[in-house]
Amino acid sequence: MTVTRFLLLGLITFSLQLRGEEDFPIYLAATETAALVAKEGQKIIVYGETADSAKSSSGANFVNFKGAEFFLVTFKSDLDQFPEGEPFALFDGKRLAVEGVVSIYQDKPQIKLTRPDQVTVLEPGEVFPPVLEKPKEVASEEAPAKAMEKPEEAPKEEEPKRKPPVDASEFFD
Repeated sequence: MTVTRFLLLGLITFSLQLRGEEDFPIYLAATETAALVAKEGQKIIVYGETADSAKSSSGANFVNFKGAEFFLVTFKSDLDQFPEGEPFALFDGKRLAVEGVVSIYQDKPQIKLTRPDQVTVLEPGEVFPPVLEKPKEVASEEAPAKAMEKPEEAPKEEEPKRKPPVDASEFFD
């Protein structure tokens, strides 16, 4: 992975953390339609291989993913943000990771592509999604179950026995 791509993925992760959306970004394959639909309105990273991308008569660009109902849409009004070319031509036939908010159009999940920095083109042998370290408290499988248990109470120290307010020897022989 080139340094630029590595830095971009790190920046995506960092920006999600700053916004407090997740400790770690959510990665979903473009083919996971039900999971993508369930993330409607959330910012995630979708990855997969594109195929059969096209441009509509109105000028909108559609980047379709192989074996998936998921797609990227770029409206004509946003095309000036892509100086290297239109998304349907730039990204067709490539492996991508795309950051954006999932929306549903005609019962299909999509991300509106408005800037080129939303897209990372993945190298042919590149492993994706990246393996991220889990937080220490969730590192073991026992941690989530243990977190659900009632915390153990610290043993209580015995309080010293109280002396009566009056000296009993005055009243008793």
